[in-house]
Amino acid sequence: MNRQVRNNRERDPSPPALLISAHCSTIRRQSKRIEAQELSAILDDFVRELTANSLRLRTYLHSLNEIIKSLNSNFPPALFKLTSHYFFTFVRDRIRNLLEQLCTYNRLNDQELYTLRNCTVLIHDFIKEIEDVSKVLHWITNATFLEALANCLNQTNKISQRQENKNVIKQIARLLSIFCKIQERLPIDLHQHLFTPLLQPTINCLTATNYVKLFQHLKPDAVRFTEIQKLFLVRCPHFLTSYNGRYCFILL
Repeated sequence: MNRQVRNNRERDPSPPALLISAHCSTIRRQSKRIEAQELSAILDDFVRELTANSLRLRTYLHSLNEIIKSLNSNFPPALFKLTSHYFFTFVRDRIRNLLEQLCTYNRLNDQELYTLRNCTVLIHDFIKEIEDVSKVLHWITNATFLEALANCLNQTNKISQRQENKNVIKQIARLLSIFCKIQERLPIDLHQHLFTPLLQPTINCLTATNYVKLFQHLKPDAVRFTEIQKLFLVRCPHFLTSYNGRYCFILL
């Protein structure tokens, strides 16, 4: 958790700061018309408001969720011109912190899960639509971020054993999907070792002792899968088939 957040027993979150609420309203009303310069200033204010003051935990998460929801629901095209804005690093670090917390405590509360979901959707949809994925490499390939996701992949069996974590597994799968999309569209000479930290953890998922058990009662005509089944059956193989970095020999 960032140092400005006070983790206490706050019963109900306070409403977002007036500046945050005003900017969220602007995004909702003018998302298609807002210029990159104005949006950049708004993102600056978002980060400043969330980091300048000592916020209670629930208020911090509530404010962050309001910001991310306004962007997810009214995606401003100008956002694609701001690939180097610190706001993306800020959101990435929020995801990383939640993943680290998940690995430590094996659970997230409802508000934390909602935050993880909203932040992950924002990054996923941004990567999906951006024309040049190389422009996000400087912040999406951060070593501690990849390490946090890798640790979650290594602990999927433990995490999935809690029924309330099924939506957590869905977000882990969505995060892995982000890197699949990048690998598929990234020029071959740029792959190098960028995504190597995720390689062995992904292989570990497919060679886990519980892999066969997950599918042994699956009917041939099944049309619905659990989140852990979809991760193992779809996302992990997708990551490996799109991987073009070093150590490809591991996959042979």
